Amino acid sequence: MGKNHHSSSFIPQAKGFTLLELLIAISLSAVLMTVLVAGLRQISRDFEKQGEGLDQKIDESLILLQLEKAILGTFAYRSKEHSLAREELFFEGTKTELNWISTVSPGRDSGLTFWHLDAGEGRGFKLKALPAYPGNLQNQLEKNQTENQQPLVYFKDYKVSLHYLAASINQKKQWYSSWSGKDKNEFPLGVRIQFKALENSSESDMDFSVFSFIRSLANAK
Repeated sequence: MGKNHHSSSFIPQAKGFTLLELLIAISLSAVLMTVLVAGLRQISRDFEKQGEGLDQKIDESLILLQLEKAILGTFAYRSKEHSLAREELFFEGTKTELNWISTVSPGRDSGLTFWHLDAGEGRGFKLKALPAYPGNLQNQLEKNQTENQQPLVYFKDYKVSLHYLAASINQKKQWYSSWSGKDKNEFPLGVRIQFKALENSSESDMDFSVFSFIRSLANAK
């Protein structure tokens, strides 16, 4: 009797993941996802911070450009301050404050503008621009500051000082720490605004200065 030989083929069993392996994989995925989310958040914050810094730099550059134009457009405005009969040339500048009248206005409006720059607090400067109405301009400024919000402070990371270029007695150019239009009855040749970075400012902040000539030659005497 012949023997029957049954051929059998070996089928390997598919090996699945154990519960422990699945838990480890899920844990690693969770850790990786946490790291990625944290990294994305940090990148987003850095991007927003850089964007805000760039916006601030642009705004400050526009303020400086507007300030230069306003000084360049200084107008020989004569007012009766202190109830005097004699009209005085309005231009009062110290090391930390400057008041003047300009043909340049922030909104390009027609008419003259009363500009007030105040760097007396030691951190940056405040800038105010008002229509130049007849009368006591200083009183108008004080009234406006009382009725309205205080102006913004620009360049908070700098100490700002003002200097005035004029010809001395021997006709040589000289820098002055103050200039009074009512006393000298003329304008300086120009104004320099000095920016000195404070100790706690950013490393990218460097000392610099801005200079603007005064175009008006109305030194009426």
